[in-house]
Amino acid sequence: MPTSHSSYEYISHKIMSMKNIYPSLRNKPDEYVFSALCIKSNLYKNPALILNESDFEEFIVDGQYDGGVDILLNDPNSENSDLIIAQSKFHQSITFDDVQNAILKMALFFKDMQNGHYEQVNENVQRKFISLNSELGEDSKIHFVVYTSAPQSGIRRDRLNKKLCEQFPEMNNVELSLLFASDIEEEIKESESRRPTVESGKITIDKANNCLWYEDIAAIVNVSAFSIKQLYAQHNTNLLSRNLRYHVKGREIDNAIRDTIRDNPDSFWLKNNGITIICDDFRISGKEIHLHNFSIVNGGQTTYMIHRNPLIDNNHDLYFPCKIIQIIGETEDEKNAFSLSIAKATNSQKAIKPVDLKANSPEQVRFAQAMREVGIYYQTKRGETVPTSFRIPYLNTDLLEVGKLCLAAVFQVPGKSRQKPVSLYQEKYYQPIFNNNQSQIAKICKELLYIDNYFRKIFKYEFYRENKGKPDEQTRVNFANNARTICIAFVAFSARFRQNNINEQDLSPIFRRGYSFESVSDELYGTFKNLGDIKYLIKPDIFNNKNEYDNVLKKLFGVIIEAGITNYVIECRFDASLNSSNYLKKDQNYYSILSSQWFRIKEDINKIFDEIGM
Repeated sequence: MPTSHSSYEYISHKIMSMKNIYPSLRNKPDEYVFSALCIKSNLYKNPALILNESDFEEFIVDGQYDGGVDILLNDPNSENSDLIIAQSKFHQSITFDDVQNAILKMALFFKDMQNGHYEQVNENVQRKFISLNSELGEDSKIHFVVYTSAPQSGIRRDRLNKKLCEQFPEMNNVELSLLFASDIEEEIKESESRRPTVESGKITIDKANNCLWYEDIAAIVNVSAFSIKQLYAQHNTNLLSRNLRYHVKGREIDNAIRDTIRDNPDSFWLKNNGITIICDDFRISGKEIHLHNFSIVNGGQTTYMIHRNPLIDNNHDLYFPCKIIQIIGETEDEKNAFSLSIAKATNSQKAIKPVDLKANSPEQVRFAQAMREVGIYYQTKRGETVPTSFRIPYLNTDLLEVGKLCLAAVFQVPGKSRQKPVSLYQEKYYQPIFNNNQSQIAKICKELLYIDNYFRKIFKYEFYRENKGKPDEQTRVNFANNARTICIAFVAFSARFRQNNINEQDLSPIFRRGYSFESVSDELYGTFKNLGDIKYLIKPDIFNNKNEYDNVLKKLFGVIIEAGITNYVIECRFDASLNSSNYLKKDQNYYSILSSQWFRIKEDINKIFDEIGM
């Protein structure tokens, strides 16, 4: 582990490198660039994630009346759009009180924002928090982070974590991360070293040719911990390229592995489940096993903790079980399916996320090809590097993003899309998208990605400027900032209605007096999942003219937002605690907007599509 002094110098050097790489950072103070460096190395180290230069200005809010917060964003590594609230301190030294005060300021900021005390911070922070908060679902976490270039110097993480928990005694979705100088140096080095595969390598076993063979395609051996440590030092997370995930911090498991190595290394073989390696080929020669095109698919936790442990070296080694399996399959689909089945079957220490289980499945590989054919780079697995030509945000995507968009646009459940996006993995939603007409879905998703990007990057800022100074500015802007998924749903709904994929008879359930969404959801699902022969939402010649397409989107967004504000304001009269974020998380309210103002909405839809000849 590097010394704290060398870590500070290393970070200072990287700050200068950031200024050379990103022109917009050259005139920024080191404190600001340190925030950018932390975002890049900690939150965007996965090569599958795209970080554009303009994102720094979006994520970094440090300034006057910032509420004690330097960084605000939704965690790009989270399926649930976890909220990141961070402070960064580019210091050579820091005290316990300094870190504690930073944590308490962030906690107070979050409480103020949740309670609507927006006047405490500047307008930029207000807008960003409201927008990010609107993306939180029922499974989302609030993640407070402190980055500092100073050494830990005896500061106790457990005491600081307790301080944060005391601020939120009734919340179980609050987490704290503290990254000191050596932590940040390691994050930077890991982010710079990620590659997609490991072509060749070798491990050491306890005795020459000591293995238990299964036919001629698999073997169980006792692997040297030091040889695994060497492999990880050489290849880093690429060693886990076919794993379902990289190392996921877990205090109990991490501590147990660390304690066993320190206190009772002879029992490590007995207590540890070992690791599983899959490969195209392997060869045993004495005490060495040579591996070709290989990956650890189970045991990432063990591998990472061995790599981190200073007690394991060439003179202090230990052995533990290792299963080596040769990949079976004639076609790529068969090989991917086999690899996935082994990874799923052997992972038991931690719950696997649904997106991980689908990562290498054959239908995902095929869907990636369908998306590529329409000009979109689709990442089947987190860790893939997006080619430079696809780095425009709406030209690359992944399973989770496609899932959210399809929940809103295809199945017309915009509340579920933002509140519980993991619903996509239910068969009723997953199968029609990924195991049906993939070419059709790919074409529609290409438009949805652009629609989503237009809302995030252009529309909401234009709406703010156009409504600034109006008597009901705050109500209107807050509603619009929370309306992204209903806008996406409504564009798709309008296009499908205009193309007769949906008709008024199909909508009859929502016109019934006193209906609840739960009572009609099955009827609506049956209607909306059927896309018929829809080939596009808005015809291609309009889509290819982005100014004209943007104009159509703006009008359609305006229809549902204006109708929604009317309903929302009425609802607020009966419920003073209601806010736009909670209101728009319920699909019932989306359908109430449609049903209560249907005749005007239908008229507006027809007028907009008449204007473009559809």
